Amino acid sequence: MTGIDAAIQAAQAAAANVAPAQTGTAVAPAAAPSAIAVPQAGAPMGLQDAMNGTHVVDEWLKVNEHGLAIGTNKPLLEDVIVTLDMSEIAYTEAVKFGNPATYEKTYDRQVAVSGKPWPQALIDARKVAPNAFPYKSADLTFELVDDLELKNVTIEAGTALGHSLSTTGWKEFAKFVKALQKAGIDPQTAEVKIKVGYKERTGNGNTWGVPTFELLKN
Repeated sequence: MTGIDAAIQAAQAAAANVAPAQTGTAVAPAAAPSAIAVPQAGAPMGLQDAMNGTHVVDEWLKVNEHGLAIGTNKPLLEDVIVTLDMSEIAYTEAVKFGNPATYEKTYDRQVAVSGKPWPQALIDARKVAPNAFPYKSADLTFELVDDLELKNVTIEAGTALGHSLSTTGWKEFAKFVKALQKAGIDPQTAEVKIKVGYKERTGNGNTWGVPTFELLKN
């Protein structure tokens, strides 16, 4: 059973458990007011709870089969030198569906960024695209090492560049994490200097690009 199938079954079971009991046309009587359960207060939200889903960046680093772009600026780049604080990466689960593509994602597998329960978000995605399955992703925040002179603008050193991994972007990032581990670097806490490039991918008659990550010496 796939993860999405399990999530769908869990959502359906939960719905069945709260459905009103019926026999023929008779509906179970409503509970007396005194029997209504009073919601219990949960634990107060902490800073980490409030910050989940907050991806604060100055520009977005975009990737296609022709190169890298910073926001809407031109030209396209072959690579860019940045630092990445691994402790600030927000790992997510996401699902892609529809045409044009629509995305839903979650930081805790409980609630989607849109506010839906995550199992319901997966059910809704599969109604549109039966082959929609959740995939691993992450919100990355890079910091530009040096000033970058583009055609009509200078992107200053220290600019925060955001990128969220696509459905096929995780593989290259996972290779990078393994390279850090092999080098004796903690992939959960380290701040590393890297060269972000791109790789062309093809499939089902389409061509696109994914980011690549090369560890550099500080």
